[in-house]
Amino acid sequence: MKASDIRQYVVDLGIRTDRRSTRTMAERRMLLCAAAVAGFMLSVCVGADGREPTSQVTELDKIIRVRPEYPVPNEPNMLFYVERSSNSNTVIYAANIDAHGRIDPDAPVNPYWRWYHVDGHKKPLILIERMLAYGVKSVRHDGPHGAVTFELAAVPERRIVLDLDGQGHPEALMKIGDRWVKLIYVYLYVDDSGIWPKVPALDIFSVDKITGKPLREHIVTH
Repeated sequence: MKASDIRQYVVDLGIRTDRRSTRTMAERRMLLCAAAVAGFMLSVCVGADGREPTSQVTELDKIIRVRPEYPVPNEPNMLFYVERSSNSNTVIYAANIDAHGRIDPDAPVNPYWRWYHVDGHKKPLILIERMLAYGVKSVRHDGPHGAVTFELAAVPERRIVLDLDGQGHPEALMKIGDRWVKLIYVYLYVDDSGIWPKVPALDIFSVDKITGKPLREHIVTH
């Protein structure tokens, strides 16, 4: 999808959300947040105001909980999750594992919501969220020993590898610089002070596969 297509989709989404007043406030905010993540995708791809985003990687003593009051997901075959500053509703990414303990080649990754801000119920992604924000795209069966590579709609330049660790548990691996890391969670900083929410920054928390050192990558758009 081209940058101009993304920009127009975000605008169209805002118009549709405005007109469909029968939606609940929570549903409208979820749609706007999907548009905000799509806007972040645009910023990452082309840089807001023509400038490139900045990234800083820091080694940690332990994985930081940006919002310690949020529930920590504990889902079967969970790979990683995405939290947002706006509320505790969380996107879970789980691997689909068959009865033989292998990655399902037809549908390897299942992203879905846990609406902790409401009552914790499970909720599927809507179409716009799958297409522009949290959906799994470009699945390829090109990894060794049945591993799968995929991308997220919001950050297509970051390839993720779904593999099984030494104990047969699924994990999501990604390169940060020259390091292979295991993803733990992503935190989106959402600014909803204006008419349109924005995502000016995010944190990616992970563990270095070689050293076992926790890492935080902080990405800022300008």
